[in-house]
Amino acid sequence: GQWRFNTTTGYFEGRNNSGSFSTLEPTPTVTSVDVTEVDSTAGGTQTFVITGTDFSSGGTISFIGLDGTEVNANSTTYNSATQVTVVEDKTTFSQNNEPYKIKFTSSSGLAGISGNGLIYQDQAPNWSTSAGNVGNVLESTSLPVIQLSATDPDGDTVTYTETTSTLSGAGFSLSSSGAITGNSQSVSGDTTTTFDVRATANGKTADRTFNIVTKNLNSDA
Repeated sequence: GQWRFNTTTGYFEGRNNSGSFSTLEPTPTVTSVDVTEVDSTAGGTQTFVITGTDFSSGGTISFIGLDGTEVNANSTTYNSATQVTVVEDKTTFSQNNEPYKIKFTSSSGLAGISGNGLIYQDQAPNWSTSAGNVGNVLESTSLPVIQLSATDPDGDTVTYTETTSTLSGAGFSLSSSGAITGNSQSVSGDTTTTFDVRATANGKTADRTFNIVTKNLNSDA
C-alpha cells in the first residue's frame, strides 16, 4: 500500500482497494466547556468555548439532552484543534432534559461525544413576597418577625442579603434565611425605611425592594 501526508487536510492517507486514498482522520473528543449552567428563561443566546482534541475546520457542535434529543448549535467557529466557539439559544436547555452532552462532528462525519453531561439548566429564584410594604411597627418596640420568601425552580437553597444598608439604621436586621427582626428606633414622625434584598440560589440572583413603616406614637393612625 501507499501512504502520504495531505498538507491540505493535515491527515495521513492510505490507498484503498479501489485505488483511491482514504483519510486516517483521528476521532475528535470533547472534554470540557467554559459555561456549565444556562438560564433558559433569560432569553437570547449563550456563547460556549468548548475544549477537546482533534477538532477540525468545518465541523459542527450539537447538544444531546438526557432523552437523546440532539440539537445543532446555531454556529460553530473553529479556533484550533483543541478549541471551538459555539453560539446557541438559551431556550434549548431545559431542566427536564439536563445534563446535556456535547458532540463534535467533523465535515467528514467523524464524531466524538463528551463522556458526561456538561451543561445544566439553571434559573434565578422567584420572589414570593410582593414588593413594597412588608410591615408596620410602633417606635421603640420589638418588630414582629417579617419573613421574606423566594423559591428556586431548580430546588436549590435560597439565601437572602440586603444590598442596601438601611435596615440597621432603623434598628432591624435581615438573616440569611430571610427573617427580618429587631427593635424599632424612636422617630419624630411616621418613617418609611426602604431597602433592597437579593435572593440567591446557586449563584443566580433576584433583587426586590421593600419597606417597613415605623409609626410615631403621637401620630394619628
